[in-house]
Amino acid sequence: MSSMWVRRVLMLLITVILLALTVRIVGVQALLDGGRVVTPLTVLASLGLGLLATVAQSMRFSLLLKQSGTHVTRRRALADCYSASLLNMIMPGGLGGDLARVAAYRDTGERRWLSPLSIVGAERLSATTLLFATATFTLIPVAPHFAWIAAAVAAMTGVLSILGMQGMSASTIGLVWLTAAVTIGSFLGLYLIAMLALSGPVIPALAVVGLAAMSIPLGVGGWGVREISVSILAGSLASSVEWAVTSSTGYGLLAVISTLPGAITLVARLWGRRHDSGESPALRHRSPAR
Repeated sequence: MSSMWVRRVLMLLITVILLALTVRIVGVQALLDGGRVVTPLTVLASLGLGLLATVAQSMRFSLLLKQSGTHVTRRRALADCYSASLLNMIMPGGLGGDLARVAAYRDTGERRWLSPLSIVGAERLSATTLLFATATFTLIPVAPHFAWIAAAVAAMTGVLSILGMQGMSASTIGLVWLTAAVTIGSFLGLYLIAMLALSGPVIPALAVVGLAAMSIPLGVGGWGVREISVSILAGSLASSVEWAVTSSTGYGLLAVISTLPGAITLVARLWGRRHDSGESPALRHRSPAR
């Protein structure tokens, strides 16, 4: 078995083990109750906020690509980000879509592979930095030990993200961070909608912890990591463990729905390959004009 398949199996096992631990803590019903979140209104909200988050992400991606001398259309950038979001959600490890973007733009910039890795890393880590910074301030009064961990992650991802923005003007860097805030705000809004739809208490701090946990590239789609994290910190965040897990599961379902348009962009690319023998695999394309 190749190392890639070993890693995928390991990520899947992590998800299964963490969900099993969650069930042991609160019982299976707390997980199943999250399924009540899916209604026509919440599906529309998921798709709408998912679009907002992905548009903001595609703007960051376009700005960072432009800095390397690569120009892509807004439509192309949006399709790439939607496809990446879906692949990140369904592939073990949570990085499949990002790695596909790196491969697709491997001829971008002066340094083959390293340039697109820097671009995709800066795009993703800018949002991660803001999320963990928010988690830091959220946890300081209630769980200072976890707050220090969140602060360390925010500092590390922030440095890496800033390194990927070298050479950009201050106004462009500001726009990158602004769109990152829009993306995180969209995720947070969807989490709060899940809480409202499940008719339970709306606890923003709980949502921040759940989002931060699922951004860690472990398991599949954040499942397991998110549930066990909120269950551990539920008491500190003025929530019952059952509600923390139920709302987390509900958000997880809405998050999956929000990425489903990525299936359309992936299918469109595969369809294009059938009619153009020169087209590359899904999420790949000819090197963009520079």
